[in-house]
Amino acid sequence: MASVTSPARPDTGPGNAADWSFARRPFWLFSHVFALAVVVLFVNLGLWQLSRHGERQAASAELSSRLMSETIVVNGSADLGGPPSRLDYRPATVWGTFIDGDFVRVVNRSQGGVAGEHVVGLMELGDGSLLAVNRGFVPANTDVAVQPAPTGRVPVDGWLRESVQKGRFGADDTGEGALVPRMNTDDLATRAGRAVAPVWLQLAGVDGDSTAATFPDPVPLPELDDGPHLGYAAQWFVFATLGVLFYGALLRRQSRSR
Repeated sequence: MASVTSPARPDTGPGNAADWSFARRPFWLFSHVFALAVVVLFVNLGLWQLSRHGERQAASAELSSRLMSETIVVNGSADLGGPPSRLDYRPATVWGTFIDGDFVRVVNRSQGGVAGEHVVGLMELGDGSLLAVNRGFVPANTDVAVQPAPTGRVPVDGWLRESVQKGRFGADDTGEGALVPRMNTDDLATRAGRAVAPVWLQLAGVDGDSTAATFPDPVPLPELDDGPHLGYAAQWFVFATLGVLFYGALLRRQSRSR
């Protein structure tokens, strides 16, 4: 009877052991440093997103507290005392008269995925001071009917907002025309030729006497959520883990191939 020959087994002796000597060569030393730098970068980005998550939670809690605070009744500039930053997002009922319901437009705004502008009116308070009112959003380059501001002395509800300052790369307000880059009360005062309160009002509802028009559309408040930062942090930590596993597998394969 013919004998059955067993399949040859791979040599598992010392001659076939993994060889890690390559890992000390200059090319691979540079590779180790680069891989470590990438992993450290991913971990730091994850930690940064965790920090952003904490900041977003704190900001949402602060905003929620302000929105739920007692409504400020504004009849004159004396009712707007205190630092403007402390009044930001405080609910308010303002009594006054619109002297111009469409004083300027804030350009480069968007709402609901549509590009447009914010309609800004000027309201005269009981003591003769002026308050800027962001009446809402209108689409750009369209012939939409803009609802007129109410006449006479009326109450309007909304939220007080801090004057918006120019950022590092923001556009300058030339002081000409009816278009402005931001809700800056100093720039509005220059255009009006009169003092304007250091805070402005973000209207909470549609004002005016006509029911046919649908614009300006009130600008919504920011969403009170934690944002996407926690998910981003998890992604960066996953990338860091995969990087370690991938590079370790690469080194092991290289050592076996030698």
